[in-house]
Amino acid sequence: MDELTLREELLKGEDSTRQFKRHFNKAEEVSQELVALLNAKGGRIYVGVENDGSIYGVRPSALDPQGQLIANAATHHVTPPAGVFTENVATSEGIVIVVSVEEGPDKPYQSSDGFFYVKRVEGNRRVTNRSELQRMFQAAHTVYAEARAVAGSGLADLDRELYARFYSEKYGAVMPSGDDALLQELSASRLANDGSLTLAGLMLFGSRPQLLLPEFVTKAVWFRGVDRGASDYHDNRRFEGNLAAQYEQAMGFLRRWNTRVQNGGSFNTPGDQEVPEIVFEELLTNALVHRDYFIQDSVKVFIFDDRIEIRSPGRLPNSLTVEQVRRGIRRDRNPVIQSFAYDVMNYRGLGSGILRALKAWPQLEIVEDIEGEEVVITVRTATV
Repeated sequence: MDELTLREELLKGEDSTRQFKRHFNKAEEVSQELVALLNAKGGRIYVGVENDGSIYGVRPSALDPQGQLIANAATHHVTPPAGVFTENVATSEGIVIVVSVEEGPDKPYQSSDGFFYVKRVEGNRRVTNRSELQRMFQAAHTVYAEARAVAGSGLADLDRELYARFYSEKYGAVMPSGDDALLQELSASRLANDGSLTLAGLMLFGSRPQLLLPEFVTKAVWFRGVDRGASDYHDNRRFEGNLAAQYEQAMGFLRRWNTRVQNGGSFNTPGDQEVPEIVFEELLTNALVHRDYFIQDSVKVFIFDDRIEIRSPGRLPNSLTVEQVRRGIRRDRNPVIQSFAYDVMNYRGLGSGILRALKAWPQLEIVEDIEGEEVVITVRTATV
């Protein structure tokens, strides 16, 4: 990095990828900064720079000690150890050490003080919320929300008729009749654990999953106008049941909007579709299958006069980007639900759903709301 590039970066100020430090005093301090960037999207630390972006400079005699402190922190005070790249940039006002940190491949990273940190615009934030920690470990493939045994659940919560139909169609055999054999079969498929249904088992084959998981529903509102804050609406629904049931109910809600305009024909003639139905099929299925089940919230379908929004709880999984989503690249967050969705839902998988939706409706907008922790896909319509 040359001086001109450095100064251009400093003029942008501190944000979630740039941190200014006059100097480091302790390895623990360095480890907190490194961990915050490793657990986020990576970035750079500029040592020898004031908070306002002006260059303070690192004395030549302090270059080696500062460099050793940074290297020692990355190796011995970050768990798991991380690699960083340092570069000394000479300026007319002194030397600046640029510490480049790539997004960590082995998240979550922990500082030597025993805490996990994430980067925010206003600085580092210590993660203390249990569900957020669980989501961080989920991203590292060390724990999955769908694999958790749901407390208080058991075979009484299984829709046996639904599971029997699935079992017959999937395996060409009769579902095990005895409770012990049935539990063994469910456990082998990761739909049960230690006598309880897992979250995946309950959401796929539960008879009334909301009795134990009340937040995992789909909420739909058909607003009047274009303002999400409006209190005036055409219809407002809450769809419960297993994932297939929620999908069918929500699709019915969307079909009613999508065929509301009749172009000729009799009174009972179905209206023409404004948006190809495959768009809603793919987006709604993806929202239900790939949502973050560590977040106690609902999938949301909002209809406005000029757009439809489908909101799925959780950020994109495992460092996935919006651009990668648009190219059909996927990351597994709920592998069990995803594997059974082929058989119980209108799900094709392999990252092709978004591509099919984009092909049918190219003006889709995909936004990852990092602070709100949700992915919002917007279908813009011609109606105003």
